[in-house]
Amino acid sequence: MFYGWKLATIGSCGNLLLQGSVFYTMNAFIEPLVELHGWSRAGIGLSMTFASAMMTLSMPIGIMLTNKMSIRILMTLGAFIGGLSYVGLGYVDDIRLFAALFAIVWVCGQICGGVVATMLMNRWFAAYRGRAFGLVNMGTSLSGAFLPFVALVLVDTLGVSWAFSILGGLAFLLFPLCWRIIRNTPEDIGLTIDGVAANPFAAAREEEKVVPMNWRELVASRQMWIIGVSFGIGLMAVGGVLSQLKPRFVDTGMGSYVAMGFMCLTALLGAVGKYAWGWVCDRTTPLFATKLLFLCNALSLACIFLPHTLFNVILFVVGYGVCMGGIWTVFPSVVAYLYGKKQFPHVYKYISLFVAVKSLGYAAVGLSHSLTGNYNMAYMGMVILLLAAFAATSTIREHEAAEGNVFSTCN
Repeated sequence: MFYGWKLATIGSCGNLLLQGSVFYTMNAFIEPLVELHGWSRAGIGLSMTFASAMMTLSMPIGIMLTNKMSIRILMTLGAFIGGLSYVGLGYVDDIRLFAALFAIVWVCGQICGGVVATMLMNRWFAAYRGRAFGLVNMGTSLSGAFLPFVALVLVDTLGVSWAFSILGGLAFLLFPLCWRIIRNTPEDIGLTIDGVAANPFAAAREEEKVVPMNWRELVASRQMWIIGVSFGIGLMAVGGVLSQLKPRFVDTGMGSYVAMGFMCLTALLGAVGKYAWGWVCDRTTPLFATKLLFLCNALSLACIFLPHTLFNVILFVVGYGVCMGGIWTVFPSVVAYLYGKKQFPHVYKYISLFVAVKSLGYAAVGLSHSLTGNYNMAYMGMVILLLAAFAATSTIREHEAAEGNVFSTCN
């Protein structure tokens, strides 16, 4: 097995135990935290909004650090600091301190997994880049497939503090693995990109004529604005829906464990979707996958408005689970496709700032529930915005992509 897949697995574990874990387990912690500290759902949603904003700001910084420091050191530090901060979430009773620690955990998730692992995959893969991005990001959704249930059981049996301690301890244990396994480039251990000596796809990309782009050129780039805003909308919808999906199911009359089961199934299918959408990117083009992704996300999210029958719930869970899973996979893939492999780290550093839009999703669902007693107002707005993202990305043509010719000749 090519060593790069081991690195992808470690990056996926970082997303599983930090990035995804602290996000998905909030479905188990929201109600106990409200009862324990007297906080409101809206207050917790705003805390997540703040943490998400800090995470977004950390993304370009993390990318810049990969050019200045060893990725091996970065991922090791991310696991160490993130794990300790995760434990601390269970021992604060001030929502401001909770928000600060939540932000640190999420930032460390970007360092131990997230954008740092994405930059690592760009160094190790070319022909299989979409699937490598998919594998790394699978961890985020896989955490939602079982960790919320684990958290729910831990909260019910041991309490909130011990639940956070155990989950944070698992993340902390990642740091020795990162130090032992992570390597910065395939050349460091005598390998080549994709593990294939004669790789025409990688060679074609290495021969790309790279014209350095400064931030003024990026601001003037129509594609950057369309892709950035569109994926910001997509991430806002995913974050908002999943952050309080279990409470939403409970509000429709489901039992707590049944609701958590459906939420976990949604996340599991999201993990499958991450790899599946990576395959679509590699077999077609990332731009085609982008357009299809937004249309499918809008249609599948609209299924949540159907009458509350078992069939309709399963239809929503399966459809939305698979569709929403592709957001984090297709996003870096289409940026690399439009601007080229060598330009990718520089462009992604700036375009990742649009992820800040994601933070609005947490506030939207929390405020929707506080104002109307349900989440429908927020969901309707998200469907409309996803359709707008589909329309906007449809204006970008294949011939505008830097790697368009490479895909047509090598794929």
